[in-house]
Amino acid sequence: MHTNKLGASPLGSGQAKTVISVKGIEKIYSMGDVKVYALRGIDMDVTEGEFVAVMGTSGSGKSTLMNILGCLDQPTKGTYTLDGLNISAASRNELAEIRNKKIGFVFQSFNLLSRTSALENVELPLLYNRKIESTERRERAVKALTSVGLASRMKNMPNQLSGGQQQRVAIARALVNDPVIIFADEPTGNLDSRTSFEVMDIFQKLNEKGITIVLVTHEPDIAQFATRKVVFKDGRMIDDVQVKDRKNAAKELAALPPIDQTEDEKAMTEANKTNVEA
Repeated sequence: MHTNKLGASPLGSGQAKTVISVKGIEKIYSMGDVKVYALRGIDMDVTEGEFVAVMGTSGSGKSTLMNILGCLDQPTKGTYTLDGLNISAASRNELAEIRNKKIGFVFQSFNLLSRTSALENVELPLLYNRKIESTERRERAVKALTSVGLASRMKNMPNQLSGGQQQRVAIARALVNDPVIIFADEPTGNLDSRTSFEVMDIFQKLNEKGITIVLVTHEPDIAQFATRKVVFKDGRMIDDVQVKDRKNAAKELAALPPIDQTEDEKAMTEANKTNVEA
């Protein structure tokens, strides 16, 4: 069991603020007389400004942990504190309020409303906050979409957007409530390499601004864009390390062949590069 201890937060000097703290977290499911241990005594802290990649095979416990951290489920044992609030004893209504005010979610399948424009999709989380009037709601949604490069696509429906653009809308929706933390569950799982790099470039730029991100992925290459990597196996945390040789998504994008190149042209470009290096 590991508890991460880092230096100062990117947001300022001094002791880093702990956004997430889980102590002795267990999740046990009963299947008849059989008890299934999905999580076995997890201790983990996440400090403000971190970018954490959570990895593990199917059944390792990473998705169970994400559901607990995202206030979608509660642990059987242990304590979970989010931004100073004890989540472990929260009621269902309290969990819903915490999710809306403190957490931004990005999912693999985007989860956009199909008959609603990009702008309206991003406005959706703000509808649950009665203190925010329609004018401010629209302004915040426009700002969020602009921040992910979709200022010209606000009126488009999801079926008029590419997979990468739909994920950008989902990221904007996660940002619109100014959350304490963003949870991303396999956000590149349905995307090709180029689009995956574009999405990770957005996450890296958000993280550079001080936004805390926890990302679940089964792809080692995607985990290399984070600053810290946590690995799960059989319900236990088996590794918790800082990412070495961290990849820069913007540089990875720049190294790709132009998008309009044919496969033959790509091969020719690669061959010419090899010849020059030789």
